Amino acid sequence: MNIKISVIIPIYNAEKYLGPTLDSIRFQSYKNLEIVCVLDCPTDSSAEIVDNIAKEDNRVKIIRNEQNMGLPKTRNIGVKNATGKYMHFIDSDDFISPGFYEVMINAAVDADADVAACSVFYEKKPKQSIWFERNEIVTDKDKIKTTKILFAGWSWRYLIKKSFWEQHEFSFPDLAPMEDTPVMIPMVFHANKIALCPDAIYYYKNREGSILNEESEANYLERKIEHKKIRLESRKIFMSFMRENKIKRPFVIYRRYRSFRTRRLVCVNDPVEYGKENKKISVIIPIYNAEKYLKETLDSIRYQTYKNLEIICVLDCPVDNSAMIVDEAAKIDNRLKIIRHQKNAGLPAARNAGVKNATGEYMHFMDADDLISPDFYEIMISAAVNANADVAACSVYYEKKPIKSIWFRNSEILSDKNDKIHKTSVAFQGWAWRYLIKKSFWDSNNLSFPDLVPMEDKPAMIPMIHHANKVVLCPSAVYFYKNREDSILNKNYDPIREKQRSANRRKARKLFKDFMQAHQIKRPNRLLHSMKRWFL
Repeated sequence: MNIKISVIIPIYNAEKYLGPTLDSIRFQSYKNLEIVCVLDCPTDSSAEIVDNIAKEDNRVKIIRNEQNMGLPKTRNIGVKNATGKYMHFIDSDDFISPGFYEVMINAAVDADADVAACSVFYEKKPKQSIWFERNEIVTDKDKIKTTKILFAGWSWRYLIKKSFWEQHEFSFPDLAPMEDTPVMIPMVFHANKIALCPDAIYYYKNREGSILNEESEANYLERKIEHKKIRLESRKIFMSFMRENKIKRPFVIYRRYRSFRTRRLVCVNDPVEYGKENKKISVIIPIYNAEKYLKETLDSIRYQTYKNLEIICVLDCPVDNSAMIVDEAAKIDNRLKIIRHQKNAGLPAARNAGVKNATGEYMHFMDADDLISPDFYEIMISAAVNANADVAACSVYYEKKPIKSIWFRNSEILSDKNDKIHKTSVAFQGWAWRYLIKKSFWDSNNLSFPDLVPMEDKPAMIPMIHHANKVVLCPSAVYFYKNREDSILNKNYDPIREKQRSANRRKARKLFKDFMQAHQIKRPNRLLHSMKRWFL
């Protein structure tokens, strides 16, 4: 596929995040992009950042407004200057997954769809995220319901055929911050088909310093009143369209329940200065028969905003194409370090081998079929260094069982032994990939993974959390635990293997329970833990 996509970015005072945002577009696996940067008279160094990037990337096309026009008009100007067959709107402080455009354009073209829709991870309010379960083509009334356009009308969720946009003369009304929904509902309604793309992820950051989060006391009240008027005007426009076209809104009780459930959880991270830290991080990935997902996993690491990484791939004698995928990635990225086992040793041994070969000051364990948010290491290393902590802990989105996800509401430094155990939930979810760990601390405490699959994590993680001088919580660093259907944990039932696994579970429980008793660590109450997770 080599169809041109125009990426439209309205830019106003985005200097803190603009560089990483542009990099998340420039370093996509799909290359035929026209990056339309519409400079809306910024008063910071945003214009300079764009000018410098344009010198090294000729796909960047710069449009300069003569006066500040605001977000809706600036987007419309971007559309007029776009020459791609498809177009995508992106905010100047957000990120997209490395294969975003490849997935979206393939889905749109294969289905001959006017629009393709992506999954969305809403960092600040994760329960408002949108995750499509499968690749799907929707038509007719399903377009409104399945895309969830009535709840989340964000325009950057869609890759749009430009000829379709122009045919219907769509444009954004001057109603910021409610400019999206009045045009997105008609767009979804009129589209011939919409291709849903679960694997294309838009990371909506909603930064504290963005235009939607300004806290200036001087005009706060006036702005609040003005925004209320705008919302009413916007609602009037799209409700009128819905009545004319007999689009049914979800039942009011359901709308209120959903609003109540999704707005309660708000996660706020301490501000992160991109590019400030440069300590080496060793990322350790045990690999065995992961060919379906390995490239996507490696890309989510390779295209991080944080660059000083050592990516240790421990090949545990895979019998599929995993080794070839790693070898190909190593040819284009010299940060990859390959360890090859002579015989299959299992996950714990592969992780321990990775630790022995790690040269970074910090290290992180990762499974070969999972993903991490684009600024995962930037957030984790910044928090660990600023707190002088042995361990940093991330949030977790558990795709298959969302109720088991772990969301930290605020950045916090834990030093009390019970706080460290309770607030990290390590006694319930001991997953090793939740942590960025100082290697000298790991080595000095002689930590290692016991050969007790599938319970190798807790016997190592509970002592690690207990011995750490401090553990810092990082709400906005997110690990996406995929738990694939055909992963090593979900193989077809084998009575001999299950008998061994049951024995391993018993041994593992004895190990960490004995440790907790010996160090007088109070076990958390499972019922209270489950209730808190349900009502959060």
